[in-house]
Amino acid sequence: MKKKIVGIITILVIATGGIFFVMNREATVEVDTIAVEEGHIAKYVEEIGVVKTERNANVYAVTAGRVTEVLVEVGDEVKRGDLLARMDTQPLSTQARELQARRDVITAQYREAMRTIDDEELEKLQLQLQDAEVRLQEAERNLNNNRQLYEAGAISQEVYRTTVADFEVQERNVEKVKLDIEIAQKPLSENIPAQFQAQLRQIDLQLEEINSRRGDFVVTAPIEGTLMIKVVEVGSYLQPGTHMMEIGDTKDLYVESDILVADIAKVKEGDSVIVTNKDLGILGLKGTIRKIHPQAFTSISDLGIEQKRIKVDIEIESSPQNLRPGYDLDIKIILEERANVLVIPENALFQQEGKDYVFINENDVAVLREVEKGIESQRRVEIIRGLQKGDIVILSPDDALEEGSAVKTNQ
Repeated sequence: MKKKIVGIITILVIATGGIFFVMNREATVEVDTIAVEEGHIAKYVEEIGVVKTERNANVYAVTAGRVTEVLVEVGDEVKRGDLLARMDTQPLSTQARELQARRDVITAQYREAMRTIDDEELEKLQLQLQDAEVRLQEAERNLNNNRQLYEAGAISQEVYRTTVADFEVQERNVEKVKLDIEIAQKPLSENIPAQFQAQLRQIDLQLEEINSRRGDFVVTAPIEGTLMIKVVEVGSYLQPGTHMMEIGDTKDLYVESDILVADIAKVKEGDSVIVTNKDLGILGLKGTIRKIHPQAFTSISDLGIEQKRIKVDIEIESSPQNLRPGYDLDIKIILEERANVLVIPENALFQQEGKDYVFINENDVAVLREVEKGIESQRRVEIIRGLQKGDIVILSPDDALEEGSAVKTNQ
């Protein structure tokens, strides 16, 4: 009987232990953990920047004309004043010759007007008038005769028109000689020299303008640098203001970036910048915000969203040899940074009643700790108060985890 009682008790003890073991195993929560460590953390604005030349100049056509020669190619190094292209000056030369011919005519007329006429020359003009009148009378007789013949169909229209034209020429010759005699008999007006001189001065000014414009047909480099863009070829016809070339100083580069208005309030001139481009092998190139432009502009994102942005200029400490204008770079504008501070992953944190907490693993038991956060960046958080270096924090705690819960770290 005693053996039977002892056996029953043994079975109960074993069963109770098994139930306790099963219940204890089911109450244990498996968790991922990480140790609190010291490190560096920085809060930043991340954007794309574009490499720009510090000094660049666009070359435009000053005048209209055809390009006759282009002496440079993209990538060529040029110095200020170097010849880039030539344009056809033939139209300009033609204008100059026409003006010079007109000046010669006016000069001759001026000299003739200033010449004093004598009785012998007056008599010569009168004889010219008599001859002109005789020729006019002869032309008039021919005209009357040919008119009758033309009306009778005896001569062609072309012959008749020739007779009419000859009569008109002789008529004008008579009027011209009469006018010459009238002018010759009149005293020279004081206004006549002034009129001729004014005409000559006007032509001289036009010739000076043409000569000064010859430089517009020779295109030279406004700055020293590299030819970045060339959009003209020999034979191109240009209008004033046509874009021809762009020159940039590739030895002196900076980075330009467009920052969202929502972020720009945190950015200030002098902030540090980290520039990278893994494809170019640029890692951790340092820079500084040197200018925040005063006016915002509207841009459309890749998703079609309208955004307000502001340009910033970033000065870089050194330009790698493989860096070229137009390249895209990843930039991080450092807003705040801390060194040698306690840092944990952000997924260890959670909130209760507006306060921040974490669970730590103390001897396989979950212990709740209130903490104070600092900088948050790249899914990492600075902890100012509440933890110590080496504390084991539980990551991504779920609703099953409570203060005092038994925990087991996942291997």
